[in-house]
Amino acid sequence: MGPRIVPAEPHGPLHEVLPGLHLVRGRMGFGPARFSRNMTVVKHQQGLVLVNSVRLDEAGLHALNTLGRVTDVIRLAGGHGRDDPFYKQHYGATVWAVRGQRYFVGTDPKRGRTYFEPDRWLDEGAVPPLPGAELLILGGSPPEAVLVLPVHGGTVIAGDSLQNWATTTGHFNLAGGIMFRVMGFIGPHRLGKGWVDGCSPDPRRLHALLDRRFDNVLPAHGDPVLGGAHLKYRPAIAALSAQG
Repeated sequence: MGPRIVPAEPHGPLHEVLPGLHLVRGRMGFGPARFSRNMTVVKHQQGLVLVNSVRLDEAGLHALNTLGRVTDVIRLAGGHGRDDPFYKQHYGATVWAVRGQRYFVGTDPKRGRTYFEPDRWLDEGAVPPLPGAELLILGGSPPEAVLVLPVHGGTVIAGDSLQNWATTTGHFNLAGGIMFRVMGFIGPHRLGKGWVDGCSPDPRRLHALLDRRFDNVLPAHGDPVLGGAHLKYRPAIAALSAQG
């Protein structure tokens, strides 16, 4: 089965949230609900690395091309990755995924057909294609990871683990806003409730993140947390650790 290329959905402009780190907010959904998701673009000497990819429209791709050449795509969350094949096809980018993640059709990861394979697997101790970056695998099924960059006082790029959906503005529709509030997904500096409940991450691995210094978090869902992120996420991480 060949790559499954899906069309671009509505998204906002690329925005430089910190020097060398851009973010774009797009939309995804299931059923009638629509909600926001983010892609982080990391600029380094060799080009651009896309984390938590979101397919851009033609205007967005033009803006991306002005930043540099896309060389790599990193998938952190097991629930993301649908747009990775597009960037592989469009740019010839090297796609990285955490070992144990799958690109599959349908809703059942055990039965759905695999339609795409990454170029490189990320294992414990793997060196991601970013100078000085550390990959911390959080476990769970499917597995999840975060990237810890040494820049700007320490910057964590997260998938579904660390979220910051303080509001339902942006790419939420009415159904998505109501559904996510009822389900308890909305609030600042939280762990992703769907990730915790559905993927059973290892609390010890997440608690190990607190041993790293990080001032900022660029989440796949919600607003960037710029400054003081280590202290802001400590209560949520400590609470999960206490349950484990």
